[in-house]
Amino acid sequence: MNDTAMNDSTTSLAWFHCGKCGSLFESPPGFSEERVCDACERLPGTGVWAPPELEQDTNESSDAGEEFQEDVQKRSIHKKTPKNMMMRFIVVWIFIMAMAVWIRVHFIRLHQEKENREEAHRSMAEGTLADQKIALLNEALPDCHRSLAGFILGGTPEIRNQFVFDPISNAGKMATFYAMNPLEKADATKLGRIAQEPLTVGNERMISTRWEETDGAVFDAVFRNDTGTWKLDWEHFARYSEYPWTLFLAGEGPEEGEFRLLARRLLDGDVEQQAGGRTAIVLMAPVFGKPSEVGEPSPEFVMERRSDAGLLLGAAFAAQAEGKALFGAKEKPMEPDGLVRVRVKIRREAIGDEFKFHLEEVMACHWMSSSNRGYDLEKLRYDIFGE
Repeated sequence: MNDTAMNDSTTSLAWFHCGKCGSLFESPPGFSEERVCDACERLPGTGVWAPPELEQDTNESSDAGEEFQEDVQKRSIHKKTPKNMMMRFIVVWIFIMAMAVWIRVHFIRLHQEKENREEAHRSMAEGTLADQKIALLNEALPDCHRSLAGFILGGTPEIRNQFVFDPISNAGKMATFYAMNPLEKADATKLGRIAQEPLTVGNERMISTRWEETDGAVFDAVFRNDTGTWKLDWEHFARYSEYPWTLFLAGEGPEEGEFRLLARRLLDGDVEQQAGGRTAIVLMAPVFGKPSEVGEPSPEFVMERRSDAGLLLGAAFAAQAEGKALFGAKEKPMEPDGLVRVRVKIRREAIGDEFKFHLEEVMACHWMSSSNRGYDLEKLRYDIFGE
């Protein structure tokens, strides 16, 4: 019994920790001053180290703690990540909105500055143009007065011819015209100018004026620069036609001629559409000094709206209805509503004892001697029909 106990106490061992080298070694339990470390062979001192099973548990506990700590850190990261992403999104969104507002304000400011510059340029241009018009009128009007008075007071064709534009070309026309038509009745001593303005006809500057006599007669006159002197546009002033219109309608004179007349449209827009897109007009001779009076109407002239004549007349009637004058003139036409000025070429055809008249060409929608028609045919055709 004692031997067995002795053997058990002799054979049981315990683990000790060396305080010198840190190694673990086995040795019988109990205090012993002679216990030596197996690794460094020195006296390790006292102190019992946990057995291997306890060390393993401790390591496992440590590993488990580390895993737990890592898990906590990961979850902490996962919890923080959405908040960080949201914060970044908010910052980026605020930056984008701030940039958008800045860009908008910047462009609005640039646009406003551009408009201000353009307005300043327009005002300057208008002011400059107004000054130019005043300067032109101051230069031209004295000549205009002399030319008109000289023409009216001239006792012979030779004297009157000195005051008209392009006198060489007009000399023969004037002689033939006044052989069949009376001289325009106007008293230079009773005339007063009631309106004046520059016109730009094509590339040419002209002066348009309006005059009134004390007895109520009203007429207009256009002046053109002829070698430095402003002279009367005689064809416009005399309402020149190659032959008296009334006699031409009666079958006298040449079968074809050029005439300055007034046109009145017979069909309104609805009827024109019902009539297949045609326009019907009558032509009348003007009465000098009395814009509201006209001669007897001609037979009807019918034309297609798509034709050159139809386009020009349509534009002239539309402008007249709106009170607009040609070439940017400020003065409204003198003629009553529904009448427009035209320069036309008419051909007469004899059929037995009767006559048929053909509108060969609408040469212009005014009475001036310029070749400018008054409207751009190509632009009219494109604006109306897209052609």
